[in-house]
Parts: sequence; structure tokens; C-alpha cells
Amino acid sequence: MSKTIYNEAYYTEHYPDQTGGTAAVKVDKEREQEKTRRVLQGKANRSAGKMLEQLIDAACQYYARHGKAIIHKTPEPVRVLGKVDRAGRFQACFEKKAQPDYKGCLRNGKAIVFEAKNSESGRIAKSRLTDQQEEILQQFHEMGAVSFVLVSLNLQAFYCVPWPVWADMQRNFGHKHMTPEELEPFRVQYNEVIRFLG
Repeated sequence: MSKTIYNEAYYTEHYPDQTGGTAAVKVDKEREQEKTRRVLQGKANRSAGKMLEQLIDAACQYYARHGKAIIHKTPEPVRVLGKVDRAGRFQACFEKKAQPDYKGCLRNGKAIVFEAKNSESGRIAKSRLTDQQEEILQQFHEMGAVSFVLVSLNLQAFYCVPWPVWADMQRNFGHKHMTPEELEPFRVQYNEVIRFLG
């Protein structure tokens, strides 16, 4: 099956010794490989996100058992679109933008709210939070709640970045991301559970 050449100048620039048809096939193959790479990366990211959630849930259970805090995962607001089938499945869509991942109360009665993010890239970008998540974290912070972003780098190192530091990342670091060196002062121990409350 022959492929249509959409941009002959591009193909001749990148594949000067090839016929247009051969170049187009190579470009299509490269695009397919890139698409496969993105799909696999997406699956890996979702898997890492679920693993981070499990680690945080274990920490929340640990803190509850020791009477330090009661913290729960914030359920995603969804709207059911159809009837539930015999297997208990249904179609749904997100009703509104995501809230911060976890909310709860510390032993002293103070509220706690935080977002958790994993990064495989070796740094964490401020843009990983939605505008709504940032707004809610700011509101909770202004009301006196303990507000932060729990960052994981490759599920190997964990950092509890206070909300004011995260919110003012550009001014604090000169860019809208944090490197491992910039995260280091906020590192928390991982000793059977992530010790984000110390």
C-alpha cells in the first residue's frame, strides 16, 4: 500500500537519498513507533501514579493507627451516563475538574490538604497542578490548613513541598519547576511508609 507524500520538501530534507515513497514509509514507521512509545509511557505513568497512591494510602492508615491524623483520598466527582450492567459496570464522565488528592484532619484539629505527583523526568513542573487544584490549595492555606504538594521522583525519593514554596516557584527558583537539588530541603523519609507528617 503506497502512502501519500504530504510535504515533499520535509521528506527530501530529512531523507535526501531516498525516493519519496520510501521516505514516506519511513516517516510513517517513525510516527507509529512514537505513538507506541507514548502509549507505553502513558501506561507506565498511570501505573506509577497508582503505586504512589497506594504508598500514600498506607501512610494515611499508619497515621490513623497512631492517632496522628485522619486523611482520606478525595473521590473524583463523576456523573453516571447510563445504566449499570449486570457486571456492575457503567459509563461515566468527570463532572468537574479535579480536587487536590487528599484531605483530612490532624490530631490538633487542623485541616490538611495536599496533592500528590510523581515524576519520571528528574524534575517536577508547576504546571502539573490544575488551576482549580492550585486555587483550592491556596484557599485552604489562607484558612490555616496544612497545605502542600507531595512529590515523588521515580517512586524512589519523596518530598513534602509546602504550598507557599510551590505557589511561588518562579520567584523562589527562577523557573517553574523544581530540580532534585531544589527539592532536597523538603525530602521526607520512606521507612515502611512515606513519613510526610514526620
